[in-house]
Amino acid sequence: LAYGSKTRPRKGGPWLALLRPTPELITQSLVHRTQIIYHADISLLIGLLDVQPGRIVCEAGTGSGSVSTSLARALLPGGQLFTFEFHADRQKQALADFQRYGLTDVIVSQHGDVCMQGFRNVPETGVDGIFLDLPMPWLAIPHADKCLVHGGRIVTFSPCIEQIDKTAAEFRRDGRYFDIRMFETMAMNWGVKTEAPAKRRKVAAGECTEAEEPTASVLASSFPMQMRSHTGYLLVATRSPADELAR
Repeated sequence: LAYGSKTRPRKGGPWLALLRPTPELITQSLVHRTQIIYHADISLLIGLLDVQPGRIVCEAGTGSGSVSTSLARALLPGGQLFTFEFHADRQKQALADFQRYGLTDVIVSQHGDVCMQGFRNVPETGVDGIFLDLPMPWLAIPHADKCLVHGGRIVTFSPCIEQIDKTAAEFRRDGRYFDIRMFETMAMNWGVKTEAPAKRRKVAAGECTEAEEPTASVLASSFPMQMRSHTGYLLVATRSPADELAR
């Protein structure tokens, strides 16, 4: 079947549309090997990292691959994502997913602990941005210093404010990073539904009946849907220029 075509489920029921997989659909349907990051946070972190086609980005903490697929799309054409996962089985499962999605020409998946081993096998010319989804991201920052270009950005995702405090302290040490900011995304989803035309009562020959207003139109109303509460904090910092570090 071609993408966009209709099909019927094997067990019966309404028809289904066959959609081309997108990072948004992948995030909604992937197997949760870990807790995942959703698109309210993903869209913000992509903007904070200034991800663009042709750039090189590192990710530490591949997890279920939710962020990886969105980063890969934003880096095309010509860019590359180096993603690291310390858990061997999760890394193999994520790699199999990337192969199934057809993203292995963009995503380089590696098994390793960046907090201990650093960002291995990345280009010698450096990387333009780094995303850290780790329990202790501050331990990875000294290794990031070795491969992040001056003016490049690091974004971390942490659920606890204590993690943010330690990471921000490491960013500020020796003036290696500046423009340190923290964000929390609280996205409210709204649904739109139609309402039946209003009815009015008619009284004729002693009988009470209901009839639709002849000129009534279909009404639409919006309503808040279930909202995810706190997910985590995004911390962003920019690598100081080389001449600033030399002072």
